[in-house]
Amino acid sequence: MEEEKNTLVDVSWKFGVTTSSSESDKVGKTFLQLKLQLNNGGKMKDIFTEMTLTQFYKFIHDLEQAKNNLELLS
Repeated sequence: MEEEKNTLVDVSWKFGVTTSSSESDKVGKTFLQLKLQLNNGGKMKDIFTEMTLTQFYKFIHDLEQAKNNLELLS
C-alpha cells in the first residue's frame, strides 16, 4: 500500500501580543499563530500551531535551509 503524501496548499499566520493573563509574566509576550493547509489525496486538512517569535524565526530558517538543499539537488 502506497502512503499518500501531503501537499502544502496555503500558509497563513497571525501575530499577537498577550494583553492580559492570570500569569503576570505572560503579559506583553509576543506569539505567532500559524495555519498550514494541506491536501492529502483531495482531502483538505488544516493544521494550527502557536509559537514564540524565536521559534518562528527558527522555523523560517529551517525552511530556507530545506529550500536551498532542494535547489542543490535539482
